[in-house]
Amino acid sequence: MNMKITIQNDNKAKLLMIVSALSFSIMASFVKATPHSTAIKAFSRQIISCIFILIIIFIFNTRIIPLKKSRIKLFFRCLFGSLGIYLYFFSIDNLLLANASMLTRLSPFFVTLFAYLFLKESINKLNWLIFIPLMIGCLFIIKPNSNLFNPVSIYAILSAISGALAYTMIKSIGKDESAYTIIFWFTLSSSVLYALIAGEELFKMNNIEYLNLTMIGIFGLLGQISLTLSYQLSKASNVAPYSYFYILFSGFIGYHLWNELPDNLSLFGYFLIICSYSILLRLNNKI
Repeated sequence: MNMKITIQNDNKAKLLMIVSALSFSIMASFVKATPHSTAIKAFSRQIISCIFILIIIFIFNTRIIPLKKSRIKLFFRCLFGSLGIYLYFFSIDNLLLANASMLTRLSPFFVTLFAYLFLKESINKLNWLIFIPLMIGCLFIIKPNSNLFNPVSIYAILSAISGALAYTMIKSIGKDESAYTIIFWFTLSSSVLYALIAGEELFKMNNIEYLNLTMIGIFGLLGQISLTLSYQLSKASNVAPYSYFYILFSGFIGYHLWNELPDNLSLFGYFLIICSYSILLRLNNKI
């Protein structure tokens, strides 16, 4: 009976991760299409999510104050998550959508690494072999020694690392806290941080793109809820690879909206990274 429940939870977690990937890819397209600063777009994403989550908390009478044992973990979830989103939006603004999507989606590997280091999750030894083609794939995308090198690529990778640390904290908190409580404090704290970064710009914007900013918040919220529930239902290293559906969705949107076509080296880098995670997925299914 317990095994059946575990399998059902794993399947739900994987589906939720795919829903999260689709939501985030739509959100990214609105981020790229909106002319406002990174801080304004990040603030809009978080403050709208915060309001919706607060409403849900009141409707379901969910405990809003985190348990004492969860507060330090929640603090780091908020800190790393806030940094990750800001770098993520900055990368979308300054890279091809497909390249930004691929580099920021390196987080599943780092989740696997951090889950092993901090949560003591069992990881198949063969999983470590994916590190080699993963790094080679990154180099093909970043092209550090060529004229095509864009320093923003480094920020995209830092976004992936920050996101992975945040997701690891979610897994560490586990079911001690409601997903809505975790998201509320994350969105509230990051909204305050982004408002401070935006400063006077927040109150002196002209030609405000209300629809785009709202869509950034709505799809960001849907993606965040799906992602948080996914990590709570299953092992982090098991569901993380499914976030790579984001690459397929983002590539499709980038091509049809902006005619974006990555160069051959980048495509080969995608191939290496996706193959690496295909192997990771197969290995996780055998554990």
